[in-house]
Amino acid sequence: MIDFDPLASIQRFYDAENEFVRAEPSDRDISVMLKELDPDVVVHVPDSLPHGGTWRGHEGFEKLFDVVTERWQEFEVVYNDAKWHQIDDRRVLTEGRLRAVLRVNGLHVDMPVVSIFTFTSRGLSHLDHFYKDTAAIVFPAT
Repeated sequence: MIDFDPLASIQRFYDAENEFVRAEPSDRDISVMLKELDPDVVVHVPDSLPHGGTWRGHEGFEKLFDVVTERWQEFEVVYNDAKWHQIDDRRVLTEGRLRAVLRVNGLHVDMPVVSIFTFTSRGLSHLDHFYKDTAAIVFPAT
C-alpha cells in the first residue's frame, strides 16, 4: 500500500457504516464499506449480542449487516477521531459509543465500545469489538 493511511480508512469505513444503517433498506449500499476490507476480513462481535459471532470474508460481512439491520431498529457507532490510537503500523484502537435501539423490545443502548482494527496490504483484515456492558443488552433491567 503506497501512502496508506489507516486512520483515513477507518473514517471512510465508519462513515459508510453509519450511512448504511440509517438508510432505507432499498437504499442501502454496502459496497463502500467492502472497499475498505481485505477480502478475507474477520470480524468478531461478542456472541452474547444480538448480532454476535465471527463473520468471515465479504460474504460474512454482508450477513453481519443483514443481522444488524434485522435485529436493531437503530444502530450507530459514534466515534471521535481524537480517540483513535495507532498501536503500530498495522493496528489502530478506536474508542466510541454504541447508540442503538433493539427491535425485539425497544431497549435503548448507549454504551462505550472499543474496537481494534488490523490492516494488511489489502485493507482491513481483522476487527474486534469490545462492548462495555453486554449484560445490559442480554439481561436488561425490568
